[in-house]
Amino acid sequence: MKSAAGIGRALGIFDEVADLPEASRHSRLDELCAGDAALRARIEAMLTADARSDDPFEGNAAVRWSDALHVAAGGDALVGSTIGVWKIVAIAGRGGMGIVYEVQRADGAYTQRAALKLIHAAAQSPLSYERFLRERQILAQLRHPNIATLLDGGLTTAGDPWFVMEYVDGVPIDVWCDERRLGVRARVELFVQVLDAVSHAHRNLLVHRDLKPSNLLVDATGRIKLLDFGIAKQLQEHDATVLDDRAVTFGYASPEQLNDEPITTATDIWQLGIVLHLLLSGSHPFRIARDTPLAKQIQQLEEQPQSLIDAAAHATSGQAAARGTDDPAVLAKALRSGLAEIVAACLRRDPVARYASVDALAADLQYWLQDRPVVAKRAGPGERAALWLRRNRVLAASLAAVATALVVGTAISLWQAREAQRESARTRESLQFLADTLTAAAPEQALNREVSVRQLLDSARRQLDQRSSVDAQVRQPVQRMLGRLYFSVGDPQLATQLLEAGMRGIEPDNRAAALALADDLVVYSDALANLERNADSLAASERSAALRQKFAPDDPEQQLRALAHQTLGHVQKYGWETCRQRAERALAIAKVMANPPLDVVLRLYSDLGSVANFTNDRNRLLQVSEEGLAFAESHAVPPQSPLLAALLRNRIEGLLLLDRPAEAEAQARETIAMTEKSGGLAATRLSVLYNVLAKALGDQGRFRESLAALMHTNELLLTDGSGPRNLAAVRVNLATTYAQIGDYAQSLRLMEQSIATLDQANVAAADTFRLHYEEGYARVLLANGRTAQARKRLDATLELVRKTLGVHSEDYAQLLVDEAEAALQDGDAARGQRLVAEARERAIERGMTPASRQSAQLLHYDSAFAQLRGDLLTAEARQREALQSLQSSGNPFEITVASSKLAGILIERGEYAEARELLDRSLPVLRQTVLPQQRDLKAAEALTLKLR
Repeated sequence: MKSAAGIGRALGIFDEVADLPEASRHSRLDELCAGDAALRARIEAMLTADARSDDPFEGNAAVRWSDALHVAAGGDALVGSTIGVWKIVAIAGRGGMGIVYEVQRADGAYTQRAALKLIHAAAQSPLSYERFLRERQILAQLRHPNIATLLDGGLTTAGDPWFVMEYVDGVPIDVWCDERRLGVRARVELFVQVLDAVSHAHRNLLVHRDLKPSNLLVDATGRIKLLDFGIAKQLQEHDATVLDDRAVTFGYASPEQLNDEPITTATDIWQLGIVLHLLLSGSHPFRIARDTPLAKQIQQLEEQPQSLIDAAAHATSGQAAARGTDDPAVLAKALRSGLAEIVAACLRRDPVARYASVDALAADLQYWLQDRPVVAKRAGPGERAALWLRRNRVLAASLAAVATALVVGTAISLWQAREAQRESARTRESLQFLADTLTAAAPEQALNREVSVRQLLDSARRQLDQRSSVDAQVRQPVQRMLGRLYFSVGDPQLATQLLEAGMRGIEPDNRAAALALADDLVVYSDALANLERNADSLAASERSAALRQKFAPDDPEQQLRALAHQTLGHVQKYGWETCRQRAERALAIAKVMANPPLDVVLRLYSDLGSVANFTNDRNRLLQVSEEGLAFAESHAVPPQSPLLAALLRNRIEGLLLLDRPAEAEAQARETIAMTEKSGGLAATRLSVLYNVLAKALGDQGRFRESLAALMHTNELLLTDGSGPRNLAAVRVNLATTYAQIGDYAQSLRLMEQSIATLDQANVAAADTFRLHYEEGYARVLLANGRTAQARKRLDATLELVRKTLGVHSEDYAQLLVDEAEAALQDGDAARGQRLVAEARERAIERGMTPASRQSAQLLHYDSAFAQLRGDLLTAEARQREALQSLQSSGNPFEITVASSKLAGILIERGEYAEARELLDRSLPVLRQTVLPQQRDLKAAEALTLKLR
């Protein structure tokens, strides 16, 4: 095994030759290395690194850039020149394998600032050249918000390879944290972003191998960007954990990197441990400083790392102050609660003994952030109890609320029992039931990991099931209370079962009991709606309204609650317009009340937004959502409250309908992060947020990221036991996205599964929601070239939409466009043009503007049908108009598709120069975004053959 002995030999030779003159050094190396090429290469790398005067933490045993390289590159001579479609405006930096320039897009297609990395032939070695190309390929396959995105690439006229990636205007993570004097918790929260990025690379079978602060930049928004995959490498296919290539930054080198042992994902975990140690304590765990000689670095890396607590205790006052305290002892104390063990687990010399994955490390940090015991440390009973109390301040209140609910829910029966006979069996049984249930909250019983409200509820339900003799007057109020709580934690199945049992046979004869039952019926109705039992949901809602009308006819709040509550069952029976009018009427009543119930008002705003969303009423959707959020803010509703979830989702949908996907994405990510942290949403409702995030990404042409969000949505729905319409919806979206990237076979399989799911659930063809899925099915059929099948579905769906939603609906206009696509595939220009004309008329009725994406889509079909007729002048003019519309409302992918289609028209007209320019700009984006078989990319590739 190659270990410290190998290092010792290398260090011995290094010490002997380091001070020799250059002329003598080479001959002495020949003698001492005795033909051992690997040993010679290691020592020469050490000599090269030792000769430089910059920061050892920025070290790299690969080729390093020097002043000579700057001269060879012509200094700033390239500034002002153009490479591809990119104009070089400044030198941004130099790295181990190339110069990085700040560039701006120069073709006028759209404005974009980026970073161009270039390796000059004069400085290339076979290894550096291979690594440069490898980095470009690696970036091409990684799509993650915390990883710098590849935008373009190619060769210069001199044959030098280059690539362009997003410009990250940021600073190293340690500097960013120190400048802002971030405390320990804030640093850990930021570091979790790093782990998310590295985990994404590992899932793509890539090990970074050079994780250090200078490769972890933080931008102005506080987002981490992982850079420099220059020495990263693909995991070997036969072993998805092991690498064989060698490259190292010594200050962060793992034992296996130094000892020529197999490199695995554990190497990244070692380096992450060093970075985390630096962030938290301010010092390197192996006491390596800027002025530490290389030989000393390697020797110290063979020693045991300094513990995080010891490093913090010996921190300078400046290091402590940068972490929010002036006292190193206070800093050391803050790191005792599991963080020291987490870092130590990362820095175990045996790779197998480290965390099994980056995800496992991330999970332990999340446990620490949530004041839970970490896996890396086996906490004693006292410490576990302290952690439980710390993290359960809110839970303690929740337990108190549950206990209160248990008492209140059984108050009437307990009072009656006490009045009849204080020591009766019923009273003793009720109190014993309450005591046994709450025992689940005791640390010695349930502190294995955490006590949650869900665990308490499960314990109460089991206790109730085991006690068959519990009197109905005790059992049923408890069942109803548990049902409401199960619905609040996101389990509509159990909520429905418990509420059904708790309400069976109940016929209230007084106001208090009737209104309590009415409130339970509302929760029951909502749970049924989640399970898509729409008829039952409607019946429960109407019974609730009838109870309020009978027992509280003169109570404005109760009558408002009766009018305001609507579910999918109401939509199925009465239609969207009737539901909209009813909600508007209820909201008008609420606005004149002195103290309207907040939950009712916010639900009304949400319902009105849902109606506007389904009917594609762009302006109303955004307006009503923002009105609702303003109302919530004015009434001090916490931003993370589940009451706001639907309003936030509707606002995101409104931004999407108004062609503002970047804003929609930012809102979606913020809402998801907030709700996941608070745990305030059930899986079905959280899946809706991921679904709108996927839409926002797709509308920006980021199909692969959209696909990942949709897959997560699907997982959430499967976990939650969602109904057929919800499952069908996300699979339709998945199918559509697969079609967009060019995996047509997979898109068709998913779409057929979706339709089969609806058929098995007996969802009628005229179902309000199924109409949307039928539209999606037709589009996927068109994408797969199954024109006849698609046209048959389109004709049937168009007729149903005409009858149900009307000819003025957006669905009707979009179906006309789909029919136009079928006509284009059939080569029927006359029919297609008529369809486009009618679609434009309907869209203008609904407020379509010339600069919208919808307008660009219609212009594209105008162009396509003109080209089909042989009218190339009109085809060119319409396609240029479409391209102009997309400059303000489209995404880079749509712009490149439109550009490539214009190129096709120009080639037909014999205007090859502009066509070549358009294709040169379009092809890199298309190749990066979609699969080789995607039809727009295939068409563009075919056009390039015509230009040869």
